[in-house]
Amino acid sequence: MAENLTAEKLLVTQEGYIKTIAINQPNKKNAISSEMSAQLRDEIFRSRDDDNCRVIILTGIGDNFCAGADLDPSTLQSGDSFDVTTFLKETYNPMITAMRDMDKPIIAKVRGVAVGAGFNFVLACDMIYASETARFSQIFTQIGLSSDAGGAYFMPERLGYHKAFELMATHAIIGAAEAQSLGLVNQVVADNTLDQVVQDMAERLANGPYLAIKHTKANLRAGTTQGLEEGLAEEARNQGKNFKSKDFMEGVSAFLQKRTPDFKGE
Repeated sequence: MAENLTAEKLLVTQEGYIKTIAINQPNKKNAISSEMSAQLRDEIFRSRDDDNCRVIILTGIGDNFCAGADLDPSTLQSGDSFDVTTFLKETYNPMITAMRDMDKPIIAKVRGVAVGAGFNFVLACDMIYASETARFSQIFTQIGLSSDAGGAYFMPERLGYHKAFELMATHAIIGAAEAQSLGLVNQVVADNTLDQVVQDMAERLANGPYLAIKHTKANLRAGTTQGLEEGLAEEARNQGKNFKSKDFMEGVSAFLQKRTPDFKGE
């Protein structure tokens, strides 16, 4: 039985080892307010530090993932009284860093729009599944802003500098098929199969050789952010842990006995 763990603007449920975090403001295409952003940050921290989930699914309620920041007119009219730099440093930045630094895999499940910060929440995840309705954009320049929430890192990481600049400077709308061809998403599926495809992958990760899966994320993080030497060192450290694990012994036994392994994540 799924349990609702958080406030209504952020719906958090957990079934077994799989936690789903859903942005819940469908009347605004799940645009995310500063209060909701703080709740999402805190839930990411909780998932990293304090609970037994093994896989996180990040999504939006209804027909859209997230339309970026909720630009409430009262905030815009306040002018200099809203310190956006402090807000980003205290909310988006530590949340994005935590998503990348935690060893638990995060799967983005995307319908409809994922634009602005919403797009970058998606790119911070480890796997991205999109329905055919999905549309992505670094939409910031359309309203006279530059990127935040990691777009300046994630876009050139995936696309190279020149294509990233083009799509960001022109606030281009990227359809699901184009996003897949550019390598921005793992898979595009029909809308009516998206939930099951993501659930199947989440269960595969949660019930698989979980220690090895966590260490794979850690190895990739070290290799991509710190270079070959540190990547090699991280692989060596983690392989030593894997080699002593019950899952490794079970994996070898199952291979030799030609049967399906029964991994415990230990």
